[in-house]
Amino acid sequence: MHKSLRSLFRHLSNGRRRRASLPLIGGLLFVVLLLVLLLFRTPCFILSPDDTPLAAPPDGADAGLFSWSSTTVNESDGDLFPLMKQEKLNVLYQNFSSKTSNPEQMTAFLETALEEGITVYHLTGHSAWALDPEGKKICEAVETAALYNQQTEQTFLEWRKADGKSWDTIPRLNGIMLDIEPYTLDEWDEDADAVMDSFVSGMKKAYTLAQAHDLQLILCIPWYYEKKGQQEGLEELIANGCDSIAVMNYYRGAEIKNIALETTLVQKYGKGIITIYELQKANGRGIKEINSYHDLGLHAARENFAAVQAAYPEQTISVAFHHYRVLEEVLDP
Repeated sequence: MHKSLRSLFRHLSNGRRRRASLPLIGGLLFVVLLLVLLLFRTPCFILSPDDTPLAAPPDGADAGLFSWSSTTVNESDGDLFPLMKQEKLNVLYQNFSSKTSNPEQMTAFLETALEEGITVYHLTGHSAWALDPEGKKICEAVETAALYNQQTEQTFLEWRKADGKSWDTIPRLNGIMLDIEPYTLDEWDEDADAVMDSFVSGMKKAYTLAQAHDLQLILCIPWYYEKKGQQEGLEELIANGCDSIAVMNYYRGAEIKNIALETTLVQKYGKGIITIYELQKANGRGIKEINSYHDLGLHAARENFAAVQAAYPEQTISVAFHHYRVLEEVLDP
């Protein structure tokens, strides 16, 4: 490029040959401009419909799926794990029940999840659990998850002893996803502060127990606790009641602003945060059109999640979709 420029200057300084060199000058100018554009142009990429922002979660971010049917555990060779792999989901919040699955079925399920690179949490909870400040039912849920891990380890090691296969890691539950929604109770309408105090007290006891069992504890929360005058309770839950919060961020178009306080608090206390997207079809009652991405599709939810991440670059935000049984309904065509 430098030789071309020197040649250009020579032609410009030679008045006697100026007329004859005009075509050459024009050509050289075109070459110079083309080279400059090639060197300094801004890259431009066009995403195909399949190149969604969630194609590969950022470092530290997880992409999860809720699954409420405990009988799914009996189908370790079914559609769940292939679907999760297809959609690049690496965390499963699965309900387990000893009434529907035995230790062998649970072990097979968790072993398959381990082989597929999927982390599993026990999904459970009931709003009435918030009414006990001692957190008896919540602590029982923690103990149940710990028992499942004990049974799984025992069963798995028995299998390996029998078949002689080696292993690197024993399959287990990584923790618990608690879905306790005290604001749905009649008692909340009567005295929300008292119910919140009771809930926080129980969660703190359960969190201490979960830590003793080496179980992560994630708590589902709505996006509007502070709007209900419960900012103090929310902060205490985040600080001393869980490892991460999973925000039911069910209001389309407001997902970014609706987790502003929660993001600030998890940064303050070094906790994790997940934003959940509702995929169930609106029913006109508990789920309205504005709450769900059912009709807009999974791609729209993923685009929104990318915007949420971009809005909080200093905080790792994970994503989860609710739930497995409706996921296939909303997959983009």
